[in-house]
This record gives sequence, C-alpha cells and structure tokens, in this order.
Amino acid sequence: MKSILLLPLIALLLPATVQAQQATGRLDIKLNKNIFQPGDSLLVTVDYKDGGGQLLNQSLATMELVIENEEGRRTRLRWPVIEGRASGKIFLPDSLPLGKYTLLAGLQQRFFEVIGQIKDAGNIGSIQAMLLTKTGDWDEQKVTVAPDGTFAIRNWLFENNALLAFQRTKDNNQPLNISISSQLDSSYEPLAVAGRTFYIGNPPAVVRPILNKPVETPEALFADRGTTLPAVIVRSTAKTRAQQFNEEHVSGLFRSGDERLISIMDDPSAIGFPNVFNYLQGRVAGLQIASTGAATWRGSGVTFFLDEVRVSAQQIANIPMTDIAIVKAYPPPFTGAFGGGGAIAVYTRRGGEANYLPANRQVFKVRGYTPSAIALDMNKLSL
Repeated sequence: MKSILLLPLIALLLPATVQAQQATGRLDIKLNKNIFQPGDSLLVTVDYKDGGGQLLNQSLATMELVIENEEGRRTRLRWPVIEGRASGKIFLPDSLPLGKYTLLAGLQQRFFEVIGQIKDAGNIGSIQAMLLTKTGDWDEQKVTVAPDGTFAIRNWLFENNALLAFQRTKDNNQPLNISISSQLDSSYEPLAVAGRTFYIGNPPAVVRPILNKPVETPEALFADRGTTLPAVIVRSTAKTRAQQFNEEHVSGLFRSGDERLISIMDDPSAIGFPNVFNYLQGRVAGLQIASTGAATWRGSGVTFFLDEVRVSAQQIANIPMTDIAIVKAYPPPFTGAFGGGGAIAVYTRRGGEANYLPANRQVFKVRGYTPSAIALDMNKLSL
C-alpha cells in the first residue's frame, strides 16, 4: 500500500507584509515582489498569527485564496496550512491579461473532511475507505460507522481531484448506499482575512503606490456552500486495470470511442517482447507494423504519441515494455494524425496501477488541495 504524500511546502523568506484587520488573529501575506512580467513566478506565503486561541491546531487548517483581475474574473486556490503557514508558487503565463490583480486570503479552520451517511446501514459497525489520487498514490483506512449510519473521515492531504471509494469491511460484496459531503466545500466564517494587489506588466504611476497597501477583504467572499456529492461510479461489474487507467489518464481527442484499447499491464507475456512494435504485430486488424515502427494502416500513414505528445517511432521503440501501461490504436482517419492517417498512442505507467479500485465499490470524486506549484488560469472559476 502506498501512502499519500504531503504537498511540498516551501518556507519562503519574502519581503512586504500586509496584515488583516482582525482583533484576535491576523493573516500576513508575503509576495516576492509587487510588479511582474509575463513568464514570472509569483511566490506567496501566508502566515496566521493567532491572538485569541481560535485556531486549536494550526497544522490542521486550510487557506482559501481568491485571485481577481480588473475584468472581474476570479479563480480560487486552496492550500493546506502547516504549522500556521501556507505557501506556494504561481506561474504567470504569457496568456494572462496585463493589469492589476488582487489576491485575497481567508483562513478556514478545518482541514479536509468528509461527512457521510449510509442509508439502511443497520448495525454495520465500520466500512473501508480508499483514496486514489490522479498520480496513482493511494491510502485506505477503516472508518467507524455510528448506529444511525453516519461517519466522518478527516485529515487526508492530497492534490487536485481524487477518487474516494467505500466497501464493507467484512467479506460481503453487497453495494453500499452512501451519501457524502466534503466539509472543505461547505460555507464557513473565516478566522481571518487579508488582501494584496500585484501588477502584471508596467503599471501607471497612479497605481504603483496602492500596490503596497492592504486590501479590504469581505468575509462573505469565502462562503462556499457545498452540496452532497454524487456517486460518479458504482461498479457492479469489474473493470480491468486498463479500463480504469483509460478513464483516469486519457483525455481530449484521445477519447475518440473508435479506438482499440490494448493492455500491456494486464498481459504478463508482454514483457517477453523486445519492444511494443513487436508486440503489436498481428494484434490490430488492418495495421501493418514492423519492429522498427514503419507502419501503415489501410494504406495510410501512422502517427505515434507518447502520453498524448507526438513523438517519433524511434522514441516509442526505446520504451521498455515494463514501463508501458496501455496502448491505444486509432484507425484512420484520426483527427490528431498527419494527413488523416491512423495513430498509435502509448501510455506509460504512473504508479499504483496494481491497486486500482476493484468491483463493487461506491466511488465519489472529491476535490483536494491546489498543487503548491501551479500556473495561474483565470478561466478556471472554481476548484
């Protein structure tokens, strides 16, 4: 079993502190500078100074960040608070509009928490919960269930979205009827708020003085009323590891629906082949392929992709079979191929494939923390 890795939190020694106007506690926001150019990185550290004992455990809290531009577009980030501090790096891509940006921070006392209830639970006693992240890391824990069917899961730390699955702890394959809500997505009153401004580009003279001043931050901005999360997958029949990998890691035009999915990780004999081209010979109808990668499909050429990036046949040939998870073969015409030909997409293993979720588990998608290094995307309105 792999354990979930903690986010890499960097203690940054940065200038320019602005404090929230709170009587019993305050946030200090530190930026590496106030004026940026496209392509720069914004380094942010937010420290909480507790003046009234409100925050019982400073290692188990969450910092919500809202970034707003002059056009009124907002995006939201969520970082864990470790020993009273949340920090990270935000890359500012060239595509961002120039102008003034406002960064607002609000401290939420709770850490990641899931509250759930099992309908018609009876005297079930406990269930097994399993968390599977996008990187393939996973963890599980036994969760106590109250007589009324309610339960709580607390303090799991993970980035981006993850899958949370449940099953009975005893040898019983009957599905569970569960509803859950994530407490990070519920409304709350922040313990402290603060704001800073920064500028991308060359600010006019009248703007420069305000970049060092605190920004009034309304507490209502951080109200995020959550709802009961829907079960996104109910597995009544088993799916292969390749099918689960395909659902989790394949995106965009590579989900054409007309492809042939070939599982390398489900075929023990695959490691006996010198490369994937030898393995594919005779396995896909209409595909003519040599061990060198020279290939045609129904008279058309074949384009190769590695983890959804176009590469040469030689690069594909050099990948050890033990590093390949799945191969997807797309008959012509494939949108991403040269001249409307066919395509072969090879996906490498991400770790944790052997532990993908088995059948008969009710599964939910839950939102975790924003990565501590991330590109700013103002088109992403919510987490």
